[in-house]
Amino acid sequence: MTLRGATLRERVDAAAQAGFDAIGLTLDHYRAARREGTDDAAIRGLLAERGLRIAEVETPWDWAADPADAQAAADGELLFHVLDAFDCRRFNAVQFTAHPRSSLVGAFSAMCRRAADHGVTVALEFMPFSRLPALADALDVLDAAAEPNAGVLLDVWHFHRTGGTPEELDRLPVDRVVAVQLNDAGPDTGRDPREEARHLRRLPGDGEIPLIELLTVLRRNGSRAPLSVEVWSDALEALAPATAAAHAFEATRRVLDLVP
Repeated sequence: MTLRGATLRERVDAAAQAGFDAIGLTLDHYRAARREGTDDAAIRGLLAERGLRIAEVETPWDWAADPADAQAAADGELLFHVLDAFDCRRFNAVQFTAHPRSSLVGAFSAMCRRAADHGVTVALEFMPFSRLPALADALDVLDAAAEPNAGVLLDVWHFHRTGGTPEELDRLPVDRVVAVQLNDAGPDTGRDPREEARHLRRLPGDGEIPLIELLTVLRRNGSRAPLSVEVWSDALEALAPATAAAHAFEATRRVLDLVP
């Protein structure tokens, strides 16, 4: 979502020029590319030409919806098509729709088993404005489901805004974190967290999140979770995609270089 307004080709070109080795993809990005006449073979060719892969797929798919829900079913089918088409081994799951806990856990287990058939890991994301608002809520579902191909997605903005600390992360078994998204946050002014998360995030190292401490904990504990940068920022989006991607890469590299 760092280049959320760019076309797929613009995003691929910008990411490659900046130095990234992969991009993320949403189902909306994929649908837009298909509407523009870019089929799966063309997307694979574009990625290969730029030396990139798709590392993660994101979707607001209501994975706990009733199986009779046509839209949710279609989103689920499209998600697994995209994962298979581009040999992507992880998707990020978030839940914005209310469901009873038992239904949520059962549906999550079923989704993970389906993902396992495709060789895919499920990264469960918590957000202060989602139905899993904090790390403890995500862990509750993960513990209840007990699926081996699932873990938590640690978006540092969500972790920070829900009171997470390096000490708390240090107490978490390292293998519970299967993906990390980097960004930063300004001072907490009491703004609606949804507005801040979607419009006002900062580049890594440009805010108040103790990124170096968090990453030090992960490295010291032997984490192998892949890192990505996700900066929802109106200011960043106002830049040309290549410029925004370069800023994101350079800021992230500066932070990573400081991690002992």
